[in-house]
Amino acid sequence: MMREYTDLPEVYERQCRIPFRIVQAVIYYLEPIRLPIPFYDASGGPFTTVPVECWVELTDENGCRGQAPCGPLMKERILPLAMTGKKLTHGELYRTCYWAVRNSGFSGETVNELGRLDLALHDLMANRAGLPLHKLLGAGRDWAKVYASASGTNQPLSAMVEEMGQFLDRGYDCFKIKVGTDFGTKQEQDVEKIRVARETIGKDCRLAIDVNQIWDADQAMAFYDRVASYDIAWYEEPVHSHNFRELARLADMCPVPIGMGESVKNYYMLEEYVHCGVGQLQPIPTNLCGVDDWLKGRRLAYEKGIQFTSGGVSQLTASYIASGKEEDMVEYLTPVIAPLNGYMKRLPEERDGKFFLSDEPGAGLVPDLEGMKRAGLIRDIVYMG
Repeated sequence: MMREYTDLPEVYERQCRIPFRIVQAVIYYLEPIRLPIPFYDASGGPFTTVPVECWVELTDENGCRGQAPCGPLMKERILPLAMTGKKLTHGELYRTCYWAVRNSGFSGETVNELGRLDLALHDLMANRAGLPLHKLLGAGRDWAKVYASASGTNQPLSAMVEEMGQFLDRGYDCFKIKVGTDFGTKQEQDVEKIRVARETIGKDCRLAIDVNQIWDADQAMAFYDRVASYDIAWYEEPVHSHNFRELARLADMCPVPIGMGESVKNYYMLEEYVHCGVGQLQPIPTNLCGVDDWLKGRRLAYEKGIQFTSGGVSQLTASYIASGKEEDMVEYLTPVIAPLNGYMKRLPEERDGKFFLSDEPGAGLVPDLEGMKRAGLIRDIVYMG
């Protein structure tokens, strides 16, 4: 019988019903992890560091632990709401925090930080259950398909070709490149970049383009018409992430899927994207206000028959993607995320264009905090509780 991917397993539901309390939290404040080469996209850069500022570790009254990347707001805004001394179920604890931050809005950094608490709570529940996180979420396999995301707008074509060759050697068959150079002012350069990328990876690999929100519908469509012959798999964030009118206009005109969702922090925005006609949803666990919003976003994509991908801290996201359909993909933005790998004591094995996950309990990404200390990457440690 085919599995219903919208259903969560009983072991997960059971873990969510167990009352517990957080008795200690430790926040590790990290020094910036520098990128070997600054990274640019159409509307941003230079990005010079891995986008992880802190790491939080929670401990419950029975000694079970959960951890996740986080930000400085965790200490001031979220943990005081979560560490009340009361024994609550996961749902009760999350709802208490969620509505307590209501007046900060549901699209800002505070609710984003609540989502990172929820990632740590899910790691805690997986450890408590003695299961890898992807198995707690119902995965029937130990891998997640990955697409190679790189080729910043500042990268020379020769470097892109070399990089894509390395990805091909590692088994990748889906690629995404950045275009819209200098806010879309160098389109000839971008068209040539797409041509060379297609020539390099061949006709059987998928090629997507990411514009990082710089155009209106007419501008985006005009650019697509110039590159349509290169068989574009999807067209990511070609218009502003909140400009729903332009998004709907473009989705109506463009023959390939429009990808949106990585910039949002709550599920309801994903519904609006679907109403506008997007063909790919791409919410990110570390960007959303909670795991349930990510799961509802995936369920929405399945119900509407549209593509589903997810990025962020890629090796952590793999634990979530592995619990869905085989064709769902993790974005691996290697120039920005790969420098984190050397400071992890557990991370998925990258092989054949996939991430293969450990069978150890908890999330597939676990930091080597002692190694970070030795490397001088931890500038402060705060204990609460």
